Amino acid sequence: MDQNFSFATVLTTLLPLAVILACLMAVAYFGRRIRSGRFGLSPAQPSAINIIATRSFGGQSSLLIVEAEGRRFLVSAGRQGIRPIGSLDPTSPIAAADFLPRGEAGPA
Repeated sequence: MDQNFSFATVLTTLLPLAVILACLMAVAYFGRRIRSGRFGLSPAQPSAINIIATRSFGGQSSLLIVEAEGRRFLVSAGRQGIRPIGSLDPTSPIAAADFLPRGEAGPA
């Protein structure tokens, strides 16, 4: 078996590998710039589902006010999964501030 490695042999092996790695890094770089909107393109649309407020009940149980398509829902989340409790009236006196711990400000 011939073990004569020349510079040309190493170069023909490593050069394509370096080109592929450079292409992958360029795709990752430009992908991040496009997603952040730095190329004048608009970033991804905001989510159609928003969590308005949460209240934890210790452990892994909590209540959430979730807004989707302009409607608000009361949802429970815990070890057994996520379950809907009911729909909230938009004119209801229940405010997101009712779910926040004392002294904590709500989302801006």
